[in-house]
Amino acid sequence: MLLLTIKVVNSFAATTDLSRLEDVLKQRTTYVEAKEARIDSLKTTLNQKLPDDKKLEYYDALYKEYLTFRFDSAMVYIDKAEALLGENASYEQKSMVKIHRALSLATSGHFSQAENLLKSINASMLDISTRSELYSAMEWTYGVWAEYSGKTGFAKDYKDLSIVYLDSLLSITNKDTPAYHYHFADYSLKLNDYKTARDHYMTVLDSTPQNVRLFAQAAYGLALAYKELGDKDRYREWLINAAISDQITPLKENLALQQLALDIKTNGGDLKTANRYLKYSLDDAIFYNNRLRMLEISAKFPDIILEYQDTVTAQNRRLKLYVLCIAILLLGVVIVIFLVLREKKKVQSSRQEQSILNTQLQHLNEKLSQATAMRLKFTGLFMDLCAAYIEKFNRFHSTVALKLKVGQIEDLTRIVNNYAKPTETELREIFKTFDTAFLKLYPDFITQFNHLLQPDKAILPKKNELLNTDLRIFALIRMGITDSNRIATLLFYSPQTIFNHRTQVRNKAINRDTFEQEVMNICAVIPENR
Repeated sequence: MLLLTIKVVNSFAATTDLSRLEDVLKQRTTYVEAKEARIDSLKTTLNQKLPDDKKLEYYDALYKEYLTFRFDSAMVYIDKAEALLGENASYEQKSMVKIHRALSLATSGHFSQAENLLKSINASMLDISTRSELYSAMEWTYGVWAEYSGKTGFAKDYKDLSIVYLDSLLSITNKDTPAYHYHFADYSLKLNDYKTARDHYMTVLDSTPQNVRLFAQAAYGLALAYKELGDKDRYREWLINAAISDQITPLKENLALQQLALDIKTNGGDLKTANRYLKYSLDDAIFYNNRLRMLEISAKFPDIILEYQDTVTAQNRRLKLYVLCIAILLLGVVIVIFLVLREKKKVQSSRQEQSILNTQLQHLNEKLSQATAMRLKFTGLFMDLCAAYIEKFNRFHSTVALKLKVGQIEDLTRIVNNYAKPTETELREIFKTFDTAFLKLYPDFITQFNHLLQPDKAILPKKNELLNTDLRIFALIRMGITDSNRIATLLFYSPQTIFNHRTQVRNKAINRDTFEQEVMNICAVIPENR
């Protein structure tokens, strides 16, 4: 992981080529897993017996890890710190908890709640360090509030308040620090002094590693400065650098990738790539639970819907290919049966071997018939599912087209959200169909799977279940689908949930390191006729 980060940082060169970003996006899961490993390490230490002051340090560290990663988890550790401090906490400590809570609320789009908390703090009663954090939180809150307000009349008011607190922050910040240069660059950008902003952002970037949040913020600010200066190439270049930093840090509260997608569309780039970047941004916003980003991205959904049309066309082509492959497979079965019958006639001349050969051929015919029946059944299940979802998509397409035509955007958003996931009934039907088909092919899967676990750690489905979530995940792994993102998509969970399930089950295994490979070695069985 360290070598990967160094490689990305060292590749920092002036270019508008997207290949560097694509290489990093392929490692999204790796960067997230590395961050979660850091978080797990902090939690492990926190579970030990520690004095209260040490616990507060770890609560603060976990809050900072989660601040731009997952809103709900950041709030958990703010609550824990507040509870540990209790009523006897100093004004300084209580104020710091409020500042942290307000930052998290503002970052997730809860602006008025954040403002109320920050306004309840008396800055004159704080030391310089805490006062600096207060001014920074106020500047951030009003800054993102202005961004959220768009072109409304409130946007200028919030921007002006952001500038006021930014000026206060600069007055108490050490001028020899990257933080000062970053805040001064932001201040200059807000006052439309783009060249000064550019120079100070570059000062920050020259002394800051690419895998920290400050680099991502400064790179994004520099991109905006170049945009206002009319340098489109440098704007694209620094959006890419900011997006790379967002991924390797990693930050789930980010904007660069979304803006890069819009830049690609505006300048006639590859729409599929732009839509994929928007989807990454939406995934991050949902993961973080950021209302602001989700609303911004939802406004760009019409282009994504167009991509869905292309996807359905491609799916239809694949469906025709699948049907053709199945037909060829069935033809192959017919040819095999023909060859078996021909061989059977050849051995009829030998009475002595006739009985043995007849028995063998009968056994083979039974297996072929079972295999043929099984393939036909699976083909039928597959065609039923395809037909159901094609029909559902056609209805969805017609509805969306109608809503777009009459300009009913709010209805369209609601419809898109409703269609984002199957209903509970559809999920049950999908899982039942998958479980039935899978257990037909692997009837001993549950028994063989549990032989790989410790004796007291067996995983069994509940009454009226064929497979539970853990068994279904490893059923997909047995079928060769090992990527957590793909499994999450198929089972309608988040990648993090799939990762957690895999880890928990792996911890129950007899041989943890080779467990998943052993699962993939579980044999399919064609049951004998009784």
